[in-house]
Amino acid sequence: MNFVTKHSNWAPSHKYQGYLKYALFILVFISFQPFFLAQNPNPSTTLDAEILNEMSTRHFPGASTIIVKNGEIVWVESYGYADIVNSLTVEDTTVFLLASVSKLFTGTAAMQLYESEIIDLDADVNNYLPWSVDVPNFTNDSITARQLMTHTASINDNWGVMSTYYGYPDPTISLSNCMENYFTTSGSNYNASDNFLNTTPGSTYNYSNMGSALNGYLVEASTGIPFDDYCDNNLFDQLCMENTAWHFSDFNPNQVATPHYYQNGSYYAIDHYGFADYPNGQLRSTVMDIGNYMIAFLNEGTLGNNSILSSASVNEMLSLQIPDIDSVTGLNWYKTLLYHSGGEALLWGHSGGEQGVSTYLYIDPQNDIGICLLTNGEGDGLYICDALYDHALNMAVNNSISPDCATLSSLDDFSIRKDEIIIYPNPANDYIRIQTDITEATLYNLYNMSGQLILSGNVNGPNPLIKLPQLPVGLYIFQLENKSPQLIQID
Repeated sequence: MNFVTKHSNWAPSHKYQGYLKYALFILVFISFQPFFLAQNPNPSTTLDAEILNEMSTRHFPGASTIIVKNGEIVWVESYGYADIVNSLTVEDTTVFLLASVSKLFTGTAAMQLYESEIIDLDADVNNYLPWSVDVPNFTNDSITARQLMTHTASINDNWGVMSTYYGYPDPTISLSNCMENYFTTSGSNYNASDNFLNTTPGSTYNYSNMGSALNGYLVEASTGIPFDDYCDNNLFDQLCMENTAWHFSDFNPNQVATPHYYQNGSYYAIDHYGFADYPNGQLRSTVMDIGNYMIAFLNEGTLGNNSILSSASVNEMLSLQIPDIDSVTGLNWYKTLLYHSGGEALLWGHSGGEQGVSTYLYIDPQNDIGICLLTNGEGDGLYICDALYDHALNMAVNNSISPDCATLSSLDDFSIRKDEIIIYPNPANDYIRIQTDITEATLYNLYNMSGQLILSGNVNGPNPLIKLPQLPVGLYIFQLENKSPQLIQID
């Protein structure tokens, strides 16, 4: 097994010989059927087609997407399968492993302690730890929280050790034991040359998962509260992130998307897993919860009446920290180039790649936009991020969802909720019927996967029949006015 790219900034592609539960040999299109929860405030068949095409190309079994703009949710849509074997579809409330997107939350927790004057970002972390950590050959130079949050602490990822930190579905080694064993000279996993760089702390950029894990443990050690509990009370509860947690045991297993990888025309499921160094990549969440987090950062650290950070702290995290060393790095956030129809833009955010998942979160403070893509596959999702960002810049916002705690506590109470329709038979041939609650003439459109209009007309009544022309075999998008779009297969 190749562990070298675990928690990397990019969504890598791997081959996993271990941790396989089963393989499926299925037609590719089955994994990319969208299962809409009828709560997208501004549906777009064109964007659906772009996303579905990329999912097919990049081999994502399932995906959830969200766009926030001007403090509200203006797009949320989910596609495909959370679990192919058990035919569990992705919903807007499906939980995904975030991988390295988790680091944003770890950094936010550390910034809260900085605001509370519990830690100083530029002080020696040994002031707060129950043991000491120093870079060999540079013991007179301090490691600081700011260095941990900018990957400049001269801490190296020793994969020979880190590969032993995995557990199924959760780690069996505690965070405190993991950190002590890795960083102290008497620790069972200590290795002066493999665990550290031979450079002065603060002088070199080296992406470090273990450095990020140490930042999480710094929160635990300085507060006396387990890191996961601290985040529950001070981050997730404050942002009404009711489906977000650090450990798999906190969820209903059927709620969590199964990681997959794709090889030789087959999808392979990977058993749910965790790792002892969990603050660097083990957080699980939904796009709805992530939407709240993005809105808070775009609103100077505040969601509704709850504040997780001051505007000064948000601005500090979204400021270049080490321009002479790395030109895109803030405090855990970094800048990524996204492309849109009008050109390109650098957005603040983070991506994540783990075994069987690829995740992306980006915000554009200038235009008050945030986008997130969560998947349970290993492909490159940046093209979907481009499409989401372009849509966010140019979309007509007719409806929106206000992400306050009251609405989040009951998804059925959304004012823009539209009842779902059922299309049968599906797959279809020369006709389809629509099970719906319409009582008056309603416009329908049928599009191919390129977004081209194929058929249009009006239907009326609870179970109207629509005759289909002779169409090429393939996937089509059916849109009934004021209803969410549905995917149908023509045989």
